[in-house]
Amino acid sequence: MKKSLSVIMSTAMAVTMFSSVALGAAAPKSSADFSDLSSLDAATKAKFDAMISAGIFDGVSDGVFGLNDKMNRAQFAKVAALIFGLKVDTSLRTSSFSDVSAADPANGYALPYIEALKAANLTEGYGEGTYNPAGEVTKEQLAAFLLRGLNKDAQAKATAGLNDSSVSDWAQGYAALAVQLNLLGKQADGTFGGVAPATRDLLVTSSYEAKKQYVPGSHPVVSVLPADDMKAYAITSETQGQIKGILQEKTLDGWRVGAVVKLTNGSGNTIRVPDYELRVKAADGNVYTLQPSANNAKSILPQSDVTLSYMADVNLKSDLNLTDLLWIDVDTKVYPKKETLLADAPIQSNIWRGKDAVITDPSLLGDWGAVFSAPGVTSGLKYSATTLSKQFTGQSPTYIVQVKVQNTGSYAETVPDFTLGGKSDGQLFVGKRVEQNAVSLNPGEQKDIHFAVTTDPGTTLNAFYVLSNESFLKQGQTTPVSFNTGRIGFRLPANGGTGVNAGASTGSYTFGTPMTFDQSSNFINPSLAVSLEELHVTDNEETGNKVGLAKFKLFNNGDKPIPVPVFSAELAGKDGYTYSGNRQTVNAQDIAPGTGIVISYGYTLPSSDTSNQYTLNVQGVLQGQGQEGTYKSTIASYNVSVQSNDTDHNNIALYPFNLNIKSWVLSQMSNQGATGFSYTYKLSLDMDITRDEAVALDNSFSKLKFELIDGTGKSIGSSAFPFTGANRLMSGSQKLTFSNLTDDQIRSNLSLKVYETVSTPTGDVDRFITDLK
Repeated sequence: MKKSLSVIMSTAMAVTMFSSVALGAAAPKSSADFSDLSSLDAATKAKFDAMISAGIFDGVSDGVFGLNDKMNRAQFAKVAALIFGLKVDTSLRTSSFSDVSAADPANGYALPYIEALKAANLTEGYGEGTYNPAGEVTKEQLAAFLLRGLNKDAQAKATAGLNDSSVSDWAQGYAALAVQLNLLGKQADGTFGGVAPATRDLLVTSSYEAKKQYVPGSHPVVSVLPADDMKAYAITSETQGQIKGILQEKTLDGWRVGAVVKLTNGSGNTIRVPDYELRVKAADGNVYTLQPSANNAKSILPQSDVTLSYMADVNLKSDLNLTDLLWIDVDTKVYPKKETLLADAPIQSNIWRGKDAVITDPSLLGDWGAVFSAPGVTSGLKYSATTLSKQFTGQSPTYIVQVKVQNTGSYAETVPDFTLGGKSDGQLFVGKRVEQNAVSLNPGEQKDIHFAVTTDPGTTLNAFYVLSNESFLKQGQTTPVSFNTGRIGFRLPANGGTGVNAGASTGSYTFGTPMTFDQSSNFINPSLAVSLEELHVTDNEETGNKVGLAKFKLFNNGDKPIPVPVFSAELAGKDGYTYSGNRQTVNAQDIAPGTGIVISYGYTLPSSDTSNQYTLNVQGVLQGQGQEGTYKSTIASYNVSVQSNDTDHNNIALYPFNLNIKSWVLSQMSNQGATGFSYTYKLSLDMDITRDEAVALDNSFSKLKFELIDGTGKSIGSSAFPFTGANRLMSGSQKLTFSNLTDDQIRSNLSLKVYETVSTPTGDVDRFITDLK
């Protein structure tokens, strides 16, 4: 079975019902009404009774439940819609899937339930616009869908697998989490039986558990914005014209009017673009001729189309009310010249007013997550915004919008050139797509793209508009005029975009547990478990500020090496300030199967920050175009409490190590040289070191730093010692030497400060651990 995960998870849709409630039966049934349920134990019967009485299940015939019958995808669609409380329109008679029909005698009943699953974004179908309602469902597919319905898809991907040969590689984490949550159990032989067909008894018991754990309201109906209504107009016997966009933008001298049209060649031959004039007509009867762009195509290939751009400046100080776009054939070979109207297209609903544009039609402005199509493009690619992050370049905020792209068509496609604009009261900020290279998707494939929208300081956005990127090159010039047109948009998330992130999971974090990342994100490999092991904030007396150190473990649960991902981690305090972490220098390129590595992030915080809890935002790093640098997209967000700074030298946590400094003696040595005496200090140290052996270390890992302090509190020297390499710190007795001293005379009454020190590209980060006196 070789399918993309999204297809496999949606393949998990199947089960049975024909409930007595739905069919209007006179009295509710129970397990006692079915002969094949009589042998069940009391606890299992109670689960069956609950699901039967709720109208979710009934028998396959009078007196027979069909306990061991296999289920199909149509059957499960109804059960899933009921247990997850989805809005079902039972009047629907037409499906968005080509193989789902109300006239189907076996599975037609499931049509409204299948559409409810799609509206709730719980299924994308089986591929190529189909749903496969009669298809069987395996046990591992059932596990995947139930977890997806419980909003635990990302958690399943981060869960260590069962290492069970009866489970497909893609489903190991789903099977393991389904067992942990008591949704499904193992077979008598101890295996999960992942590829075995799922039966109705499994469906009832797993649905019962899922219904208990489901949080109502977590699957809102996803709105779908209308695609461009690009009506075709016959221009010649071989060509048809369609309006992609109309621009009417205020200028200092009047108005800039532009039109972008698509011209299609319906013949089997390459033809020239027909000669015509393109004009706009105003409500007052005036007509204005638009000039063609100098880089417009001159010909059209057979059964193909071209996009053509036209523009004119209208020196009119009063308002301009455009009503029609006219294709005019002008015959200049006769006198007087003869004009023939080829097509007249109304355009009042197509006009885009540039930076002053406001979408007022509620059907064209959806909620966050609304599904939309690229403007002016006939395509099987569908888009929906999934996460929103905000970062700052100087004082200017930049919103990073992550958009999920799904190819619902039957052939590979490349994402066309469009962008998003951030709309505030009275202004439109046009953004740019972050991805530098073309993004292509095979049928059924899903990917993420990102848009960066930079606004003025203090700006509050209320929507994002979907914009088509257009250009016009005036005859005789070399630099084109860039402009945008649009028609649809979507609102910001419920938090209004004022938070750091909208879309990634937020909650209280438990140290050492795998993080749940945004389901649409592809920054973190699903087989890689990322956990925060430590977060310390200590005072730095030397610099007068505070130092934070966050330590992440990245563990490979897969069977192949995984490249070390590049992500950033920032801390947001209760006062609203955000602190970016400096990532430790990392030499490792890959993480071997069954092992982990540690990556630390250092923070500089003001001494006035007294927070003991921060919001930790884990962010994927996006490379911007040209000189724009990098952008960040938040993929997980958690509330994290700072760990206590316990200075007990017998129990020092320095993940993956635990240190016990049992005893220490500091001795002094002097040497006579040509320039006088030099002084050296030796530290005799007896220390126990234990470690997590599953974590691999390289020479970039933290070091243990000892700083010599004299009786006045002055630092006279320090040395840092590694945990790796030939001269590494080890359990037992050892001698450490200090030679880089800043004092030229021997001192008594010395003490030691102990730090964990981490090297970053911007310098070392020292986390204070304890005093040795």
